[in-house]
Amino acid sequence: MSTNPHPRLYAIWGLLLAFDVIIQVTMKIAGDQLGAIPFGFGWAAAALSSPMLWVSLVGYVATFVLWLAILHASPLSTAFPATALVYVLVPLAGWLYLGEDFTLGQAAGIALIIAGVMVQRDNVKSPDSPIQAE
Repeated sequence: MSTNPHPRLYAIWGLLLAFDVIIQVTMKIAGDQLGAIPFGFGWAAAALSSPMLWVSLVGYVATFVLWLAILHASPLSTAFPATALVYVLVPLAGWLYLGEDFTLGQAAGIALIIAGVMVQRDNVKSPDSPIQAE
């Protein structure tokens, strides 16, 4: 058994994480664009007219497809904990693209998340990936 996933699987993971970050950033922008509109029909209509919301929805469909591909090629016990990397990337994206604060506490938390994913990954044996190069 190989413990190294196929290079194509790394690309799929990269896309999944990128789409997850894009979804969160565009949802935040869409939410901010709603301003002080009270929750209700007008709020829903305004949300549905936001291009950022539609980018997010397309992103959700893409992540659904990518996640199925990952689960096809990986044990759930390895794949699911690795999704915690989104908790690393989203705060960084908020800081870089939205001007949000980034604290030492967040940096420490991110370091712990990365360490946890690495430790967990090293303790699980993966079967050979069914994702093959074409």
